Amino acid sequence: MKLLGPLRLWLLIGLAACSSKETPAPTGAIAGAMPPVPAVGRLLTVTAAGPGNSGYQAAADPVTGAFAFPNLPPGTCQLKFSTSATQDFPHEVTATVAAGATATPAIPPVTHDGVGRGTLRWVRGGQPFAATTFIRVSGQGSYFYLQGRSGDFGGPAEVNNIELMLFQPNTPGPVFNGVGTCPLGGNTNLMPYGGSSFYVNNQPELFERYTTPGGFGYTGPASGTAHLTRYDGEQGYATGTFTFTGY
Repeated sequence: MKLLGPLRLWLLIGLAACSSKETPAPTGAIAGAMPPVPAVGRLLTVTAAGPGNSGYQAAADPVTGAFAFPNLPPGTCQLKFSTSATQDFPHEVTATVAAGATATPAIPPVTHDGVGRGTLRWVRGGQPFAATTFIRVSGQGSYFYLQGRSGDFGGPAEVNNIELMLFQPNTPGPVFNGVGTCPLGGNTNLMPYGGSSFYVNNQPELFERYTTPGGFGYTGPASGTAHLTRYDGEQGYATGTFTFTGY
């Protein structure tokens, strides 16, 4: 009987130690993918940042672009993306994490990096130009902005800019709905417009600029059109032609 005493004491101590462990906090997960696009780039890492944490980071699969956060505290967080095209990917995604569940938010394509690619040509005064730089290209839903530049400051060729702003105005008038023909200019200050500028002696502070009515401070009848045969603000592509007279 004396041999049983220490054994019972050890069992009691062991049971007490087990019962003192804390229950793990519930967690949830986030999963998604940003598939790579040839000649554009691929997803490198994703950061999930929320209130009370500096951010969790996950590496993306180099082939599929898939990523996952298997154990995150419940709550709302922002997903930030880093791609091989740019570390400053402009689009963030909000995701809500619930305990015991996996959130699968919609992930923008890698083409949403704000970097313009493609071909942009125009003719001004009978002289042809081709963009060597895309200053800005952006689009989302019923909105499309394109600005390109031909030439470089300090170079031998004249520097020329071209821009096209297509959107759905808040006031009655021409409405941009993507594919189709959209008038440029109109009788209010906020209308879809086209603009052209060139720089005297290739100096950035000396330039002349011409736009259709409705672009900057003056109104009048539309003086041009933009015709898009292909447009997707979510996927990030547009194809079409435009013509306008600037004043």
